[in-house]
Amino acid sequence: MNSGWISVVYTSLDTFETTELDSLSSSEVRRAGRFKAPRRRQQYFCGRALLRAVLERHSGDPAASHDLITDANGKPHCVDGPAVSIAHSGSIVVCAVAEHGAIGIDIEGHCRRRDTRGIAERYFSGDEAHWLALQPDDRFYMLWVLKEAWLKCTGSGLGGGLDDLRCRVIPPRIYAHLRDGNPSALRLYAVENAYIGLATTTPVQKDVTVEYWEPHGNRFGADCGLELIASTDSAPALNSSANSLTTRQAPQPHQSS
Repeated sequence: MNSGWISVVYTSLDTFETTELDSLSSSEVRRAGRFKAPRRRQQYFCGRALLRAVLERHSGDPAASHDLITDANGKPHCVDGPAVSIAHSGSIVVCAVAEHGAIGIDIEGHCRRRDTRGIAERYFSGDEAHWLALQPDDRFYMLWVLKEAWLKCTGSGLGGGLDDLRCRVIPPRIYAHLRDGNPSALRLYAVENAYIGLATTTPVQKDVTVEYWEPHGNRFGADCGLELIASTDSAPALNSSANSLTTRQAPQPHQSS
């Protein structure tokens, strides 16, 4: 299958006002009201407004006209539209839209207080945990966003198991192996002090479009702040015989957007 177009767009909460909600549905506004933390509520509003703006840009239909639903695993869907995914971390909100197949995106900022080695030993494969112990701390976040992006792509969420996708990142390549052998493409980006993982179920046959969205005026533009670090485009798969297939219980996932 041809991958068609793939669009990645990000924005900053610092430029978003919660008064700019004309494109959101009444059900989205009600759901946002369930979040007690103002910051979390703003992230949800911004993510939905961003996604609707991107859908309008690609379809030509008004942002408010798109029917967005969320399944039992928290995965958003655009009814009769392209595949979509949303993520946020700190002040950055990002979404991905794909013409064909499924797509997942995740973002995670660095946290010095996080026990990355302990998390890797508990939830990643033994081979990955051993490799990460010999790497700089940022490699953990590289693997984490790729794994979560893949689970969001498949719709299984973290309950699907963080060791379902085994990978290593040696820029500019991502070496990956899937337990079920599904075809996929992975890309890793960096923005500010965070990493963004992108996963699709179809091969990426041309460049992914990356843009920045300015809510005021609904403007889109190329932005050099998001840098492509690595991809599976030309990397061989990992040798599956070298990976343990022991299933681990996943940690509690972040609230979905």
